[in-house]
Amino acid sequence: MLPNLHIHEQLMFERAKEWQQAIEQRHLLKELPRQRFRVARHVAASLGTFLIALGTRLKQLEPSARPVPSV
Repeated sequence: MLPNLHIHEQLMFERAKEWQQAIEQRHLLKELPRQRFRVARHVAASLGTFLIALGTRLKQLEPSARPVPSV
C-alpha cells in the first residue's frame, strides 16, 4: 500500500485520465475507416452508374447486328 493517501489518489486520477484518453482515441480511430469506406463506396457506385449509362449509350449507337446480304 502507498504511504500517502494523496499520492494514491493522484495515481488513481491519472490512471482514470489515461483510460479515458485511450477510449476517446479508440472511438476516433474507429470512425475513420467507416468514412473512408463510405467515400470508396460512393466513388465505386458513381463509376458503376457511369459505365452502365455509357454502355447503354454505345448500344444505341451501334449499327444493327443483322448481316448485310452480299450480291
